Amino acid sequence: TASKGGGRLTHTMRWYGVIILILAMSRLADGFSTRLPTFQQKITRSQSCFEPSFASSSRPRTMGSPFHRSLRAGGGPAPPTPTKPDHGVVKLLEDCQDWGLARFISVNPAGSVLETSARMDLSMTGFNVPGKGQYLTIATNDKLFECHINLAKVQSVSFSQDPAKIGGHTLHVMRLKGADGLLLSIMLQYDVSQGPGKYFEGSVEAFEKTMAKYGPETSFG
Repeated sequence: TASKGGGRLTHTMRWYGVIILILAMSRLADGFSTRLPTFQQKITRSQSCFEPSFASSSRPRTMGSPFHRSLRAGGGPAPPTPTKPDHGVVKLLEDCQDWGLARFISVNPAGSVLETSARMDLSMTGFNVPGKGQYLTIATNDKLFECHINLAKVQSVSFSQDPAKIGGHTLHVMRLKGADGLLLSIMLQYDVSQGPGKYFEGSVEAFEKTMAKYGPETSFG
């Protein structure tokens, strides 16, 4: 009888031990989870170094990317300005807002080519980077498209209407150029549902209107 009573006591103590262990692990997990950054905090910390921050607080928001920290160490970028910079490129892009959908092409000499599309009625803001000059940010309202142009690097713009190397359809292209070569190409995007060379209604006329205003090539003073 004593042996059976001892067995039951040992069994009960084991269950108490298991319960205590579970409670301890639960408290530890709760404490650990409060120290982990939330998904929103991760997104905030990884915010694009170029994106202007308009927090509700009167204090400027700290931008946390390594690039921005390095800039701030050298005096930091000037706070993004909600107004458009006074530059000929801004006026040029304003004259392109009726183009509709366009394709942006950027060639990296290291070995990559980026192509993406956006409508030309983009928002425009400016900011200064110490030692590099003034940048222009063009972006869609949802920020799914953003492009940053160093205005100090832009020397001229050219327009062309040439046949494509493949297919022979006409390409309507505007190119921003600098002393070191091509900075950015912007061309009309054809209607993919219709095929290459089939542009959206009114887009070619809008391109030709801009080209007639600026000529084959125009320099920015």
